[in-house]
Amino acid sequence: MNNKMFLSIYNFFYNLLKDYFIKKYKSELLESAACFKNSYKETVKEVEIHRLAVPLQMQFKEQNEVISKFGCYFLCILFIGFAVKEIKNSVEKCFDCFEIDLLFKGLVSKGCLRGDNAFVNSPNAIFANLGIDEDIFFEEKHHPISYIPSESDILIGKYKDTSSNFYHFVILKSDLKTIIWDSLGNSKTVSNGHLESLRAFKIQNKAILERVKDRLEFYSAKFRNNLEVA
Repeated sequence: MNNKMFLSIYNFFYNLLKDYFIKKYKSELLESAACFKNSYKETVKEVEIHRLAVPLQMQFKEQNEVISKFGCYFLCILFIGFAVKEIKNSVEKCFDCFEIDLLFKGLVSKGCLRGDNAFVNSPNAIFANLGIDEDIFFEEKHHPISYIPSESDILIGKYKDTSSNFYHFVILKSDLKTIIWDSLGNSKTVSNGHLESLRAFKIQNKAILERVKDRLEFYSAKFRNNLEVA
């Protein structure tokens, strides 16, 4: 009974806030990939991508402590997913902590990840909720660092710092040296540790492959520039 009441309250506020954020950020994320039947097409000229698609992990300290402590892999998956959605739907993605927190809670309720430690049960289920499961697919296995990526692969690397026994996930280029995005900005686990394993996310939609790669290249340069400014 309590669970039903909680879900009713959650769904009420979710729907209440959904339209507001769609209008504010031109985002279709909170639509759960639903199509508008009575919509019109508006061409938007992209002048610049004003910030990275996902906030850094430490920015979630007040909004969602679980993400701030354990959310590196989850945020990497979202980052990749948003890049794919940007290209597929021709809409720039740009989300704040409040939106990601809403999405996190929604995905937890659907069993895509755990709410206590952000452990991702199924990246593919997350992609399905974002409406891109036909465009990108996660191989349900962990590859050794000797893995040779294919052209369609986007890689997330798992680093381990043996001195602290900490783990951290970042998005990597195929050279396994260049970081596209690090949710901590400049992780000590990465700088002091070593690459332990890889997760391969495969772009299945060949029509968007090159543009997704170009967008991630853009984000990689923007990420490095932000570090230099900081």
